[in-house]
Amino acid sequence: MTRQEMVDWMNRQIRNGRISLDETSSLLSMTMKVSVATGQPVDMATDHEHINFIERASQGIEWARSHSDQQLAERLQAAIELMQRFQGKTTEEQTQAG
Repeated sequence: MTRQEMVDWMNRQIRNGRISLDETSSLLSMTMKVSVATGQPVDMATDHEHINFIERASQGIEWARSHSDQQLAERLQAAIELMQRFQGKTTEEQTQAG
């Protein structure tokens, strides 16, 4: 999914009470993107790159462990578990999940 799709999904889940704002902090950090050329944030609305957020979190866990940051590794693992809880479900099923 795109970064914008991830943010939209998180907002829907928060509004519907299925996840808490605290649960989204690691996910939200994965939606940030900065242009190497300009050093400025890349607008989500115009960035259509699809990202495998579970893979991105897995890579983050490897990085955190290699830098002895157990807290970050745990937060990213929790983010993976959260995403897997909803993975493969339709929007209607997500509405009923919790």
